[in-house]
Amino acid sequence: MYVALGFCTAGLIGLAILPAFYRRAARLTEEALRAVNPSSYAEVRAAQDQERARHAVELRRVERQLDAERAKAAKFQIEASSVKTEIETLKKLHASRIAELETKISALQGDQQAVDLLTEEVKTLKSELSDAEKALAASWVEKPDEKPAPREEGADWLPAADTMALATITGLEAEVATLKAKLARYEPTVAGELEASRDKTAKSRLADLEAQLIDTESQYVSAQAEVTRLSLLLESANISETEQQKRLNARIEEITGENQRQQAELKARERALERMSGQMQKLQKDLAAAPALVELRKDFRALAARISAAQKVTVVPETEASGTAPAITPPTRGPSRKTTAPRTEDAVKTGQRPTPQVNGRRQAADSPSPADPAADSAAAAKSTEIASAAQALVSRIVASQRSTEKPATAEPATPDTSVQSSNMPVSGPEEKTKSSKQNKKDVA
Repeated sequence: MYVALGFCTAGLIGLAILPAFYRRAARLTEEALRAVNPSSYAEVRAAQDQERARHAVELRRVERQLDAERAKAAKFQIEASSVKTEIETLKKLHASRIAELETKISALQGDQQAVDLLTEEVKTLKSELSDAEKALAASWVEKPDEKPAPREEGADWLPAADTMALATITGLEAEVATLKAKLARYEPTVAGELEASRDKTAKSRLADLEAQLIDTESQYVSAQAEVTRLSLLLESANISETEQQKRLNARIEEITGENQRQQAELKARERALERMSGQMQKLQKDLAAAPALVELRKDFRALAARISAAQKVTVVPETEASGTAPAITPPTRGPSRKTTAPRTEDAVKTGQRPTPQVNGRRQAADSPSPADPAADSAAAAKSTEIASAAQALVSRIVASQRSTEKPATAEPATPDTSVQSSNMPVSGPEEKTKSSKQNKKDVA
């Protein structure tokens, strides 16, 4: 039995201490939530504005990087196009120079053909000269058996054969001399000039062509190298720009998702805040309009009036008309469920002898004065009645508080300080009745 009694006592003590632990846990949880989450609409708006500003700054930084990369790509493309135009210009210039060189080579070939023709003509003249010399030598040589033919009669007027031969020889000699003079005059001049001019022109043209060819080849090689370099740079820039664009797009999507998630959380918190505010307003309205609280206030006033009346007991003298003895009557009390003031007042009005009441029972008319021991017992009974009424009132307050705390699950309502400070025991049946009535009201 002692074990059961100890167990019950420990259970009661635990139940008495449990609300304090619960209130402390609720208070700590509320403080932690307020420290982590924004507790007011201004803080929520500030957090939202801060997230928007951070997102705008990040987006602007990404846009600036994208603009810089686009400017670099445009610059590389402009350089590549300029290099391509330079290459086309160089190709055209080289083609024109090659055409000029081909025309010069064709002119040189024409000069060479002219020189060859002159050389052939000189050779022909030399062969004719040698033939003429041979003929002249053959004409000078005469055979000894050859004799001049006899002249015919009547042929004296014709030139002699010797004269004709001499004239022919003389003409041939003159022609040979003329040809020799021409050959002597033209051969060294033409040969030397042609040879010198040909050698000089060929050497100079060859040197120029070689220099131009070397310059063209060097320019072509440098242009090809520049084109290759710019192509590599353009490809690397395109690759890097593509990777950078992918990273930027991924970062933008990540930031957008984070912003949407935060906005969703913010909207959820705003909805929860609005719901809690509505519940608080509803609870406040219910508390303000609850008839139980009105009755509790009235009971509090009645209890205070009864306590103050218990401390002062007045003696009302009997009226002269009736001739009755004085009686002890309590002063007029406030409205209460168990008050006896109306009966006393009725007795005074009818002229009867009023009798004081203790614990709801009317005393005898011949009761002694308050100075007697019976008056002391009546005062003790009155204090007992006041204590029982106070206990019942406190039990009603606790029951009403618990019934109002049950609907407000989102945010516990603030209990009355007078109820929290009271340590009186609570009656079980009355509490169960009040809680069941409140549950029925909540269900309705």
